[in-house]
Amino acid sequence: MATDREMIEDITRLGLRAVVLLRGVMVKKVDRETLEWGLRELRPSELLEKYFPRLIEKPEFVHLLNILHLVYSLEGQLDFQIQEYGLDSVKDDLQEINLSLQQVAEAVEAGGDVQLGNLRTESGTDGDVTRKA
Repeated sequence: MATDREMIEDITRLGLRAVVLLRGVMVKKVDRETLEWGLRELRPSELLEKYFPRLIEKPEFVHLLNILHLVYSLEGQLDFQIQEYGLDSVKDDLQEINLSLQQVAEAVEAGGDVQLGNLRTESGTDGDVTRKA
C-alpha cells in the first residue's frame, strides 16, 4: 500500500502535468487533440481508484482530492465543455488546480511531511512534461 507521501507526490505530479497542458492551451501551443491525449496519458481514473478511500478519510487531503477530481472530470467532460463553452473555458480549471496545488504545498510546508520542491515542470520533447530535478 502506498504511503501518504507517495500519494501526495503522485497527485501533485498529476496536477502539475495538467497545469502544463492547460497553460499550453491558454497560450495556443496545445490544441484540442493534444490536450485530449495528454489528459488520457495522465490516467486520473487510476489514481482516483487507488487513492479515493484514503483521500476521503482525512479532511486535510481535500485539496488533493480536488486536484484529482478536477483532472478526472476534465478528461471525462472535455468534449462537452469545449462544445458548450469553447477551448478557452479550461482557464477556470487551470486556476482551480493551481489554487489547490498551492494549498497542498502550503500544507506540506507547514507540516514538513513531504518535500514537493523536487517536482519541477518543464516542457519535454518525449511527451513527459514533468521531470524530477
